[in-house]
Amino acid sequence: MPREQLEWRERAKGFVGGVVSGLTKLAIGHPFDTVKIRLQCDPASYRGPMACLRSLVQNESIWALYKGCIPPAFGWMVTDSVLLGSLHTYRRMLMRWSPRHQRDGKLPVAYQGLAGVGAGWTNSFLTAPVELLKTKLQMQKETFSSYGKAHGAEFSSTWDCVRQVVRYTGVRGLWRALPATLLFRTSFGPMFASYEVFQRQLGAWASKHREDASWMYAWLLSPASVTFFAGGLAAEVFWFTAYPADVIKNRIMAVSLHEPRYASGTRGMWQAAVELWTPPNMRESECGVLGLPRRLRRIYTGYLTCALRAFPTNAGALLAFETAMYLMQHR
Repeated sequence: MPREQLEWRERAKGFVGGVVSGLTKLAIGHPFDTVKIRLQCDPASYRGPMACLRSLVQNESIWALYKGCIPPAFGWMVTDSVLLGSLHTYRRMLMRWSPRHQRDGKLPVAYQGLAGVGAGWTNSFLTAPVELLKTKLQMQKETFSSYGKAHGAEFSSTWDCVRQVVRYTGVRGLWRALPATLLFRTSFGPMFASYEVFQRQLGAWASKHREDASWMYAWLLSPASVTFFAGGLAAEVFWFTAYPADVIKNRIMAVSLHEPRYASGTRGMWQAAVELWTPPNMRESECGVLGLPRRLRRIYTGYLTCALRAFPTNAGALLAFETAMYLMQHR
């Protein structure tokens, strides 16, 4: 088979693996994401994650946990395929540019991080409109019933949300939070770099103890388990580094179409960042050096929900990706 055809075949495998990963992530993580968005964008309305969860289920039905799932259901099939497909491509590019590492077939951790940043930025141009629609739908507080939605909802459907965004802000309005999305997705660098470290370290430890392991816990030392745990730990690294940028991004996306609090583009990102760091109603206990822990605690509001969601969601997604690549006889 010609070299060019082989190259396209390898790229196609990366994108198919990304589709599988995106659907897995949606099924596991969307309810957690809905709670996180509410806590980030409307923290005054809830005392914590459990209070937010109870409010959603009691006042808006259990289906409210999957509000805004339609845009990512279709979008993540594309965006995750672009993310992991471009990651696969950038890794191969960096490997070709580094002949010294072609011999052992191992890309250095720093290059893994660089490939992750490139994949995150590439992916941002597709995820920005998907996440905008998802966030706006998740922030709606209409009530569901067995007969349909209650009146008073700002958006009657995903398509209505698209129509209104374009009507009031133009087509470019779908990308109004692109700079914040780029900042947020830069953290794919630390994620994939740490994933490589965890994969190597856990893999070496597991292979060392696999032969003498009892049948009761031998499954914990399998390659699939190593991938699962490495993916989960890498996801925690991602969210710890990316969370403040995620709050900024989601606040920009959640603003009213009629009276937006922030400008679009880089200026809006800066406005949201300043307001997050020094809000007008900031307490005296948050001022100065001594108030830094309290200020960070406010900025990381909803992080517990995010951390609980990150491990199973991203571990399952990366395991699905690696499994799909293995089944397609990835080389």
